[in-house]
Amino acid sequence: MFHRSTADTDALLTQWEALGISLGCPAEVWMKEGQCLLRSWQRWPRAYHNASHLQACLGHWHTVQNELPGALEQPHAVALALWFHDAVYWPWSAHNEARSAQWASRFLSGQPLPPSLVRTVHEHIMATCHNPGVLQGDATWVLDIDLAVLGQSDTVYRQFERNVRKEYFFVRWPRYMAGRSKVLQGFLSRPRIYHNEWFFYRYEAQARTNLAQALAALQSGMIYA
Repeated sequence: MFHRSTADTDALLTQWEALGISLGCPAEVWMKEGQCLLRSWQRWPRAYHNASHLQACLGHWHTVQNELPGALEQPHAVALALWFHDAVYWPWSAHNEARSAQWASRFLSGQPLPPSLVRTVHEHIMATCHNPGVLQGDATWVLDIDLAVLGQSDTVYRQFERNVRKEYFFVRWPRYMAGRSKVLQGFLSRPRIYHNEWFFYRYEAQARTNLAQALAALQSGMIYA
């Protein structure tokens, strides 16, 4: 059984509308795309990568904007990347980020927006592949926001792990345990999980505790109940 997103879709559409207004995009086409996006964000078999995740990401975006004005070089590009970064999500596919980025580029190229902004959004979305490497500027904020769940409370993190397992329902346990353990260890092996100090000091320690506990549970053959 898969959980429906508890996100407030009306609130999300209001945020999407405000973003379109600030960018000077035609309202009718913009809102139609927003509705299409939200339908995609809530498709089966999403249990974590759903509209609640989108809402959480946008919440962090707003917090950064309010508490660190000027920290984001192109806040609109970051917001757009967050809206589109999991627009396409099938757990059995290795091309979700690329297809999400293509969707963003295809739609945004038809709007009265600078091509440089469209390219930047595309690059930010591709950064959410979370491959090790050197990132700079706003791309680091997009990744930190996307990974903020790792540093949340034990209760929130445990639910996150349960929901990820639900999305990978089709993978037999031994293979899931091995694959998920590799992902968790990959994050733990990094010198730091969060790029920006604002996220690092708030979430790094808790994220490492959460990851280590989840890894230990997996290696003992258990998943959070």
